[in-house]
Amino acid sequence: MATNDPEASALWRGILDELKEILSEVTVLRYFGGTEGESLADGILTVCLPADKEAAQLAPFGAFVSAALAKCAGRDGARVRYVRPEPESFAAQPSQARAERVGEDGGLLPHLTFDNFVEGPGNQFPLAMAKYVALHPGDEGSRTNPLFMYGPTGVGKTHLLHAIGNLARERNPNLRVLYITSEQLMNEYMRQWSAGASQSDAVKEAFRGKYRTPDILLVDDIQYMAGKQGLQNEFFNIFNALKDARRQIVMTSDRAPSEIPDLVDRLVSRFQSGITADVDIPAYETRMNILLLKLRAYPDVTLSQPVLEFIAQRVSSSVRALEGALSTTVNYARMFPDRGEAAVTVDILEKTILRNYIQEEEAIVHLTCADIRKAVCDYFGVSDEELTGKSREKKIAGPRQIGVFLCRKLTSCSTTEIGRAFNRNHATVLYSSSTVQTLYKGGDPETATALKAIVERLGRTTGDLN
Repeated sequence: MATNDPEASALWRGILDELKEILSEVTVLRYFGGTEGESLADGILTVCLPADKEAAQLAPFGAFVSAALAKCAGRDGARVRYVRPEPESFAAQPSQARAERVGEDGGLLPHLTFDNFVEGPGNQFPLAMAKYVALHPGDEGSRTNPLFMYGPTGVGKTHLLHAIGNLARERNPNLRVLYITSEQLMNEYMRQWSAGASQSDAVKEAFRGKYRTPDILLVDDIQYMAGKQGLQNEFFNIFNALKDARRQIVMTSDRAPSEIPDLVDRLVSRFQSGITADVDIPAYETRMNILLLKLRAYPDVTLSQPVLEFIAQRVSSSVRALEGALSTTVNYARMFPDRGEAAVTVDILEKTILRNYIQEEEAIVHLTCADIRKAVCDYFGVSDEELTGKSREKKIAGPRQIGVFLCRKLTSCSTTEIGRAFNRNHATVLYSSSTVQTLYKGGDPETATALKAIVERLGRTTGDLN
């Protein structure tokens, strides 16, 4: 392929930076990662797409891209055209050479590192494990292979994956590190079957060479393998090949291995054979630290302490939402550079700037731990003092565990906040939730009956427990 036009490359990078302000960094990474500005002529910016992306996937962001292009190019009427590279000749490039070339960059984003990942009570354990496997990939003695990190959307799992790869490559540049989403993996897997008869064997060989040879394989959003039998069978073989060769496997998911629906038992058992780490929703103190860190990227804007505290308090469901709220606030403040801190007040935030964010958050966090404690107490006929006390009697401990489980499923509270609500520590919250999840998924009638009755009292359905 010809060398890209430097002007087009610079313009596209500027557009992506603008999109991060609007859509969030994670969204831009997922949908625009690997794209490159190729040429600029007659008001048309040609952007080359990587093999795993289609122009149709980017169509919903057309209005945002157009606005960012107009701003960066300094004129209206310009437009973006997406193109795909010509398929490479399989005969001209052996599969092993292609696999090694992929490993040179590995799909890693260099700016996602451990240095700019904010530590808090909800992510200390996965962060420690992530750093360990980055420094000791494939270490069999520590039982950290595989490392499976799970948690709700937008809490930093993708950041940790890239940080692992970046630190590992920094320590040993010769390591072959590969980052992939399970959606991209699925697309490549399907291309094996769409290849012509003359290329079929070469495509399959290239696929296996790519995924069975990295020293560290980082797979994001593994839950999308659910129900895809063929892909699961293929990944089973990939997993075994890497594990047998003592190569590190790190995966992320929005739920624990045992909670992923339609995932074959042999994969569940392998995912659980190493370390399983829960990445939790950040607590208030962590959210404040995230805001302070992210604010450094906007040296031209000053926000008051009350404004930052308000954002941290009212936008609590994910780091992604927090970053979006801060970006929206910063862009508003930039409209009034002469006002300084006075450009943004708590009242303006609540009524104008973050109104939509707050409405969405209130829909998520409508239920509180106190609401759930009361419903549990009413159903089981115990007092709130007993539920949050020290008694380990089954008639108290069982309802307490159910209360903890429901708080994790029906609120956006972190495990630290849930622990405070029940006078328990982080580890106990995880154990209680896991115990009830196992009973419920296993069809225990007493647990199922209690959960159904309590969620109905709370105005929800058992569908909210999935």
